[in-house]
Amino acid sequence: MKMKNNRLPYIDNAKAVLLTVAINLGVVFIFNWPHGITYHEVLWDSIICAIITTIINMWVVFSRLKKLGASGQMPIQVPVSRLMQRLPKNPFLLGAIYAAVFALLTIGINALIFKFFGFENITFAPWVVYKLIYATVLSIKIVEFCIFRYVQPDWASAQGGRREVEAGVIHVINPLPKISVFKEMFGSVTLNIAMNVILGALLGGAKIEPDGCVVIYPTTVEGIPITGVVFGLIVGVLVTNGVVKAMKATILSSDPAILETATTDKRFSWMPKRLGALMCICALCVMIFSAVVLPSILHLFGKSALNFYQFSIFITIYATLVSKPISYVLIKRCSQADYIRFVQKERS
Repeated sequence: MKMKNNRLPYIDNAKAVLLTVAINLGVVFIFNWPHGITYHEVLWDSIICAIITTIINMWVVFSRLKKLGASGQMPIQVPVSRLMQRLPKNPFLLGAIYAAVFALLTIGINALIFKFFGFENITFAPWVVYKLIYATVLSIKIVEFCIFRYVQPDWASAQGGRREVEAGVIHVINPLPKISVFKEMFGSVTLNIAMNVILGALLGGAKIEPDGCVVIYPTTVEGIPITGVVFGLIVGVLVTNGVVKAMKATILSSDPAILETATTDKRFSWMPKRLGALMCICALCVMIFSAVVLPSILHLFGKSALNFYQFSIFITIYATLVSKPISYVLIKRCSQADYIRFVQKERS
């Protein structure tokens, strides 16, 4: 589907994220080359990263939305938040609040991960990879919160004309965490734990003693490629089914004229339209990727084995990160003109 100016407010996401990630990686090379980083230095890095990321993202988002507001392109269909409207409109004050909040969150998360996986220090190469991942995720979230504040009616209405967004465009999302998010996270962890026990029993990673006790062996770097293949199959099928089902519902509930604004992108339109074939492609890609990446991560961070709890958390984080690009590709596929025509024809 064609994205015009009303693609608000995410038109500058990539620019802001890439800029902040590049600068944060530059900081890594300046201060941590070639010796790596210690646990206590990670905590200080968390503060610096949050401050740098907030400053850059606030500048990019505020300046962009200021221009769009002046030209009357602020969206109307936004989730209104009383909490957001209580925050300062001034970008310097808002940035100070965001920097403090995200610095505390980043410190807490990094401290838990390093302690949970037993890292007292890590060498330069794994630290670069780790910093790349967490700086990217942090930047994406800060951009969302910056945007969310400045599309609120108390600020956006004063900037100029606002208009309805057209069908089929990206709407403003509410980045504030909900109870359902924590339920899904808990469900994801427990599901992974259950799958680990089942796979362990089938593949020899778990042993049931005569008295009924279950002994779960550590996950080794030699055995994790098999786990990656099975995991890739499960994730590929579940994510594909969920995204395609949601996109079909969106297409069917939209105005039939949505096809007039849809375009064809050869990067995505080559993919099959049938759910089964699409599942096979996604599952195969994730299976191959996981079988290679999972042992590579363990090798990179110097881990020859993970205990049951470490692996459960590790695979949950991995699944969360991997599902994002898969979802993006699937959404793009389901936004192509030929797919919309296919779904509309199925309904008729």
